[in-house]
Amino acid sequence: MKKKFALLCTVLGLFASNASADHLKDSLTNMMHKKDTTPGMVDLSRLDVNAKPHVQKPKTRSSKAVIALVNGKKIIKKDADAYLSKRTKGQVKDFDLLPKKQRIRLIQEMSVAQLAEDAAKKELTNQEKTAIFSRIWMQRQASKNPVTDAQVKEVYDNLKKRAIESNSTKPIPEFDKIKTSMKMQMSEKAIIGKLMKDVNITLIDANMIAGSINGTYISVEDANNALHAISKGKATWGSIPKTDKERVLQMIAPSKLIESAVKTDIPSKEKKTALANFWMQNKIMKTEVSEKELKAAYDKIQKASKKAKSKQKLPPYEQLKDTLHMQIAKEKVISDLMKSAKIKLK
Repeated sequence: MKKKFALLCTVLGLFASNASADHLKDSLTNMMHKKDTTPGMVDLSRLDVNAKPHVQKPKTRSSKAVIALVNGKKIIKKDADAYLSKRTKGQVKDFDLLPKKQRIRLIQEMSVAQLAEDAAKKELTNQEKTAIFSRIWMQRQASKNPVTDAQVKEVYDNLKKRAIESNSTKPIPEFDKIKTSMKMQMSEKAIIGKLMKDVNITLIDANMIAGSINGTYISVEDANNALHAISKGKATWGSIPKTDKERVLQMIAPSKLIESAVKTDIPSKEKKTALANFWMQNKIMKTEVSEKELKAAYDKIQKASKKAKSKQKLPPYEQLKDTLHMQIAKEKVISDLMKSAKIKLK
């Protein structure tokens, strides 16, 4: 029964990884359970825990060897070996031991993040990239000094008390319904307050420079963009008085300070991962999946469940629908990435 349950879990797992990963996992699993399918592989069926396994020395390349090119970018054997070992839980550790089809599938699977990152760099605007990095930075700062439920409740009670005292007719939402949003607002306010402490803001009002924030120049274009959002296009930098210009710089300051902090606080690798993840999630959300595709995927799981004679009851279609939708959309996005990718084995 354990084997049957494991089979069902494997089938359900088909919808938790991409299409190329599915084929790769199946072929690797088959390879690991068949005798002598790959030269030099340890024969797992004859493995004796009290004796050394019989291993033939295969022809294998240096760990520094370039084993593939993906859109012109090199893949090193050391990285492929590490990824393969992780995928097979240490049972297969040498990329060169795999048949060609499996090597291609492994490289495809390894390349998804890189291809998504390349697409993100091309398709996302600088404003979107900045917003992604700023959000990561803010989340990290919030985790360092989290706002407690007790702190939020105290603020809520004070706001509620004021509303009652002022005879406000506006309904007061229940605490549990706004607790999360209040916590985020309080956290953001605390972070920005810390950032703005001892900040040096100077109004320059030159031809193309509006001012400076801690020595970083703010262009008139940036100031006008901020004004456009505030006044809905009714005001420009050149049309407002000095006091309003100073207020605009005060308003711009937090975002510019965060951008500056991002450059030093968030590693390049983390930025690349963030871009790839954002691009992928955005594409998945915009990808259409038909009802026919969803039902076909559910039927596939249902048939596998019956074949495995599992006692675990399969959730109804409506309950799995959203999960299936996300996974099928993900497979479509990855498929499109692979179609445009240039992958060459070395």
